[in-house]
Amino acid sequence: MKKLKFIIFPLMLTAILSGCKKESNPLDHEQYIKQVYIVGSNKSNNEGLSIVKLPYSKTADQEQVTNVSVATGGSENIDRDISVSLTEAGTDPITRYNFLYLFRNEDIKYQKLNNSFYSMPSKTVGIKAGEVYGTTALRVKTATLHPDSLYAVTVKIASVSDPNYISIRKADSVLIVGLSLINDYSDVYQAQGKYYKLVNALPADTVTLSLTRTLKAIDYSTVRFYHLSTEENVTNAAANGIKIRVNDDNSLTITPWGNLVITAGSGIYNPISKIFTLTYNYTVSGITYQFKGTFKRSAKVT
Repeated sequence: MKKLKFIIFPLMLTAILSGCKKESNPLDHEQYIKQVYIVGSNKSNNEGLSIVKLPYSKTADQEQVTNVSVATGGSENIDRDISVSLTEAGTDPITRYNFLYLFRNEDIKYQKLNNSFYSMPSKTVGIKAGEVYGTTALRVKTATLHPDSLYAVTVKIASVSDPNYISIRKADSVLIVGLSLINDYSDVYQAQGKYYKLVNALPADTVTLSLTRTLKAIDYSTVRFYHLSTEENVTNAAANGIKIRVNDDNSLTITPWGNLVITAGSGIYNPISKIFTLTYNYTVSGITYQFKGTFKRSAKVT
């Protein structure tokens, strides 16, 4: 019997020691396939369209800069340096986006920006070990771009330096960079004012206005708005568009965008309060009217 007890004891000790062994924590190891993707290129979200705001440049050769970012996915950061090569994705992504989202006849369609208006000096994006993101610059000449056109640049991942370590996430590898052109004065404003016959006006001839107006960037120092309460639709621009150019001394030059007959106009922009104070005369069916009012920039919602 003593011999039997001696044999059982080591077996029990082994079982106890085995039961006390610490199990491996799954979070200490990579949980997902390591992949690389372009930030904003999620195909399930607007076909990979990412809209960036770029200011109008003052001169034709001046460039505005935005970044294209490449990121790595996984539960752990990469443990080595990698490089990702980018290339243009052509017009197919834009054509598909227009087909899916801008299919009505009146919709303005995106068009690929001509190569002469943009460049990507480096198409190789490096991501250092332990980091998640890398970026490269996209440079765009905006001065002469038309405000009522929709421009886009397409970019895709061509290759990655270590494909056995990290792969390309195909669904997030093509980016459409849509351009939204702005300037220092473009924004949403609260308009307050009145219009009336300029000559022989009766009290009943005066109409007051209080409404929201969008001032759209036209170039570096000019914005456009729609006359009185005209619907803000580009189809109304030719008949009811008005341009405000802010001069170097903050005085205003007011001219028609298209066919509206404006016979006089003046005003001032206050860069501190961000208020336009303006007056302009316009003629309809041989009768001259005057609009006088203010446009105050709406407060930003935070």
